[in-house]
Amino acid sequence: MTHTTFKDLQGRIWDVWRVHPSSAERRFVDRRVNDEDLTGTPERRTGLERRGGVRKSPRASVAEEFAYGWLCFETAGEKRRLAPVPEGWDRADDEILQRWCSLARPAMHRKTGALKKIP
Repeated sequence: MTHTTFKDLQGRIWDVWRVHPSSAERRFVDRRVNDEDLTGTPERRTGLERRGGVRKSPRASVAEEFAYGWLCFETAGEKRRLAPVPEGWDRADDEILQRWCSLARPAMHRKTGALKKIP
């Protein structure tokens, strides 16, 4: 995983990395269609759950704009997300990273299943 840091004008150090939400990506792709079924009806599975049990925790929901990944900006007590990921972000200088960070949306903090916005 590529990771970088920068210092903003207030002197705070920010960590920056790219997030790849693999389970979210699958939610937004076309469903499979049976080869014999030319009507385009999505495949309906029958039988036992192939994962072999009850899901322990719910799948995290991700807004469609973040389905193909985002940049995460994190400093003490604050986290932000920027999507889409800018080309060449890992080679950007501090000034550009700070500009992108200011455009990024504050991330919601999950604590025991409840959503809570980080101040």
